[in-house]
Amino acid sequence: MKCHYCQNPASVHLTKVVNKTISEVHLCEACAREKNLIPDSPNDLNVPAVLQLAFGQASAPIRPVQMESTCPVCGTPYAHFRAQGRLGCPHDYDVFRPLLEPILERVQNGSIRHVGKLPGRHRRRLTIARRVELESNLKLAIEVEDYEKAAKLRNAIRELGVEHER
Repeated sequence: MKCHYCQNPASVHLTKVVNKTISEVHLCEACAREKNLIPDSPNDLNVPAVLQLAFGQASAPIRPVQMESTCPVCGTPYAHFRAQGRLGCPHDYDVFRPLLEPILERVQNGSIRHVGKLPGRHRRRLTIARRVELESNLKLAIEVEDYEKAAKLRNAIRELGVEHER
């Protein structure tokens, strides 16, 4: 087999199986060392780099994760966050961003932006208010005989599916 990057004979082989689909990456020793996949000593295996390469980001440069980094403002080490689950100051989000984003994506179901939650009764009030607004716009569209807009508004009202009290 040849190396994925330089076409030299491959000596490092990574295999990924997802939904019964197999994909493989083959690297020569030089490229594997360049990507920090082969440790200098047996105890220094860079698992994040191996996982990053195995999960389809082989073309991206692989940087070692700085688990021992600390915030220059408050002095909180990343290890403290991992142990306690709390950051020390707002600057920690910028300092630890590469380490926090995968965690946030997992917690937020694939997004790093928090969208929050609403209590059920408040969500219902907002839906009713939206329906009232759409009905008002529907009446105006019918008055000016803009039937295309009226049909879109009618469909939007149906999608809400909430009756409001009159």
